Amino acid sequence: MSPAPPSDPAPRRSLRAPLADRFDGFAGTRLLWLAGIAMLAFGAAELPALARMSAHGTGVVGFEFAASTHRMHEILTRWGPTGHAAARQHVFIDLGFILGYGLLLIGLCARLAGRLQREGHPRAARAAALLAWGALIAAVANALQKMVLWLELHGHIAQPLPVLAAVCATITFTLAISAALFAIGGMIALRRLPAVTVPEGQTR
Repeated sequence: MSPAPPSDPAPRRSLRAPLADRFDGFAGTRLLWLAGIAMLAFGAAELPALARMSAHGTGVVGFEFAASTHRMHEILTRWGPTGHAAARQHVFIDLGFILGYGLLLIGLCARLAGRLQREGHPRAARAAALLAWGALIAAVANALQKMVLWLELHGHIAQPLPVLAAVCATITFTLAISAALFAIGGMIALRRLPAVTVPEGQTR
């Protein structure tokens, strides 16, 4: 009696990007456009505040990555009332910017993941879905950072707040840039990669 042929391994379940359904079709395209417009609008709105912060001693990057109580006290002292007011304005407006870029990056990576999956590139699709989650984490970390900075602007500069703000800034920068680069590179690569037909229920 001949041995039974080995059964095929169970297909690996594809990772689903957050809010994937929201970015499908025409409605998803419109949401992407709205997110991009919001990002640009809020980004432009906070430019005067960012300029005043820099003009009075320290720019936004130095503020977000201060990391120590001594450095934060130094920044706040050098800013004076004008710099303080500008920083508070920046923190408030930047929440809209975060919402815009967060939705934009999540949507771009989610749509890329769906397209890669349909065209037979499941591993790349999984990476795109992971980076969509990364974009969500980046936006959440950035929003948390703004809350911490708001506390620091109101005199709460003891540890661990400065370190927490710097850690959130690092997470945001790393994940958001990674998602943006992958989304751009993936869209370019899809124009050159041939579609691969994969039997239903299987992955490459």
